[in-house]
Amino acid sequence: MDNGQPPGDNQGPRPGSNLNRDPSDPERRFVTAGQISGSRTPPPERQQELWNTVFGDNYQAMGDEDALDDGPGKPVWIYALGGSVAIALVAALLWAFLAGPLSGGDDPPSSDVAQAEQTTSQEPSATSSKSSIGPLPKYSGDPSPVVGRVADAAARISVPQLGGQWRLDQRPTVKGTYGYDTRQYVQVAPERYAHLMSGPLPPKLASYYEQDNLEPVIRQVVLNARRSFFPDDNKVRKIAQQPIKVGDSTGRLIAYSLTSATEKATIVTMAINTGADVPAVVYMSIPAESKKLMPDVRTVMNQVRLATGS
Repeated sequence: MDNGQPPGDNQGPRPGSNLNRDPSDPERRFVTAGQISGSRTPPPERQQELWNTVFGDNYQAMGDEDALDDGPGKPVWIYALGGSVAIALVAALLWAFLAGPLSGGDDPPSSDVAQAEQTTSQEPSATSSKSSIGPLPKYSGDPSPVVGRVADAAARISVPQLGGQWRLDQRPTVKGTYGYDTRQYVQVAPERYAHLMSGPLPPKLASYYEQDNLEPVIRQVVLNARRSFFPDDNKVRKIAQQPIKVGDSTGRLIAYSLTSATEKATIVTMAINTGADVPAVVYMSIPAESKKLMPDVRTVMNQVRLATGS
C-alpha cells in the first residue's frame, strides 16, 4: 500500500542481489573475468596522444592520407627494396648476355662440337673410299687375238674384231634385240654370254649427256643393261674408272662388279665424245665363268678408233 514513500525505500534486498558477493565477506564484491581481462587497447583518442608523444604532434594516422595526395613520400625502406630488386635484375641480365644462354658466344654446344668432330673424322674415310677406285687394272692372262675391225657408222667409231672364242653377230635383228648396232659374243653357258657391243647413245637417254661429265650417261647405260640382260635381284659396285682418249676426242670408262643370286659378271662401259649430238657407247660384259676373257677389255679400250671423217 502506498504510504507516500518513494518506491524502493525501506524495502528489503532484491532477489539475487547477493550473488556477486563473497559469502564469507558480504561487503566484498566479486570481480568478474570480463572485468579482469577486458580490452587493453586504449581508445582512439588515447592512442593518438601516445603516438604524438612518441612521434611528435605532426604524426598522421595510417589511412588518413588521400590516395592521390602529393603529401609526404613513401618510407625509405620501400626505395631500398626497389633499388635492390633493380640491381638484381641488372646483374641477372648482364650475366645472361655476357656468360649465360644469351651470350651468343662462338663456342657451340657440346653436342654440336661432338657432331662436327664426328663428321670431320668421317671425311677422310669417305674421301679415301672414293679415291680408292682406281683405273682399269691389267688383267693376267693372254688376250684374244684381233682379227679385224668392226665399223659402227651410226656411232662414228670402230672397234677391234676379236678372234679366238669371240663371234661376230651379223644378223639384222641385232639392233632391235640388244639396242646396239654391233655385237660380238662368246657363249659361256646356256643363255649366258660375254658381250662386246657398240652404238650411239639411245635417244631416250640423250637428256643425261654432258660432254664434260660422261658418268651420268654411263650409269644410265649400265642401268638399262641390268634390266635387260641380268636377273632382277642384281646389284652393282663400281670397281674402276678413268678418262680415256680416242684420237682427239675425250671419253670415260667405268667398270662395275655385278652380283645376283644366280650370276656374277664384270660390266665395263665406255662413253666417247665424237662431235655428234650424243656420244658413242662401247659396252662389254664378262661372266664370272669366263675370267680368261678379262684381258680383252683392255684390248678394246686401247683400240677403239674414231671413224674416218668424224
